[in-house]
Amino acid sequence: MANPPERKWIGPFRILGPLGSGATGNVFLGEDPSLDRKVAIKILKADFKYDSELRNRFLREARNMARLSHPGVVSVHAVGDEEGLPYMVMEYLQGTDLLTILERQGALPYSQVVSIFIDVTEGLWNAYAEGIVHRDVKPANIFLAAESRAKIGDFGLARALELDANLTADGVVIGTPDYLAPEVISGVKASVESDVYALGCSIFHALAGHPPYRFLHEEITGQEVLSRHIKAPVPMLDNRQVPRALRKLVYDMMNKKPGARPGYERILTALRRSMRPKDYNSRAMPAYNPGRTAASSKTAATPILAGAGPAPVVDDELELPVPWLLALGVLGSAAILTLAYFFLR
Repeated sequence: MANPPERKWIGPFRILGPLGSGATGNVFLGEDPSLDRKVAIKILKADFKYDSELRNRFLREARNMARLSHPGVVSVHAVGDEEGLPYMVMEYLQGTDLLTILERQGALPYSQVVSIFIDVTEGLWNAYAEGIVHRDVKPANIFLAAESRAKIGDFGLARALELDANLTADGVVIGTPDYLAPEVISGVKASVESDVYALGCSIFHALAGHPPYRFLHEEITGQEVLSRHIKAPVPMLDNRQVPRALRKLVYDMMNKKPGARPGYERILTALRRSMRPKDYNSRAMPAYNPGRTAASSKTAATPILAGAGPAPVVDDELELPVPWLLALGVLGSAAILTLAYFFLR
């Protein structure tokens, strides 16, 4: 059998060239002749052809991804088998990933970060409503598409919550050290709470220009990073250009205790509240509630963190523009003076 780079076709899809390679799969730029569009194709490496557990996991995850339909998630168009190797066909995004942008530009303006992570949070919430945990949320898996919109992709490590123990109890720490939740490092199975932790670390990275437990130009091993996730105090963003409410949200998302982290609904509420009015009005952002789609899914999970109860009302400060504050102050003073006049007559 030809090596993957020599392939000209995978199923009915023409191969145009390689895009990348991971631990278990190769990714190619392809073309769908029937629809005349470019696609990205991920296929299991030939080394794992006879690993039935990995093949079943790959197919299971691909089919779970294909269930997702949301602008914040990279779409899966097709799933198939090529000479005993499972593959999935995904939408091809011509933009770049967030990590590349951060390495090139450093910290981003908070309004841009908020816009990106509203899309990503909605995508993750949609996946969770279908019973899917991503397990590897990080800037490298966040893709900036057209019209400044973002998508979460590469669910290659994702697991459906309903998977049986044979497919989940591997006891292996999987993920990128800079965004791994303390409980996952300690060997606990990844969950929606650990996705929230990784999402918080990713927002921190975008706002600070570096991951929360790895400073700029710092020479540090991955093991030391893991140790800091477990033992070091949760860092607080010191960028005063970022609203305090947003800094507090990121801090809460990186709480060491999984049950104390906010759910996706609260995260979205806080992100939207931190947007400038002009930025909010420039986006087409219908209110998102995966409960509508979850109700029709046999594997639907309540889109609130387990143990967190109902989504609490965000009690961060309401940051009003200065002219509004002045106007409210004048009106309040006038009301007090009027009452005093009548009482003292």
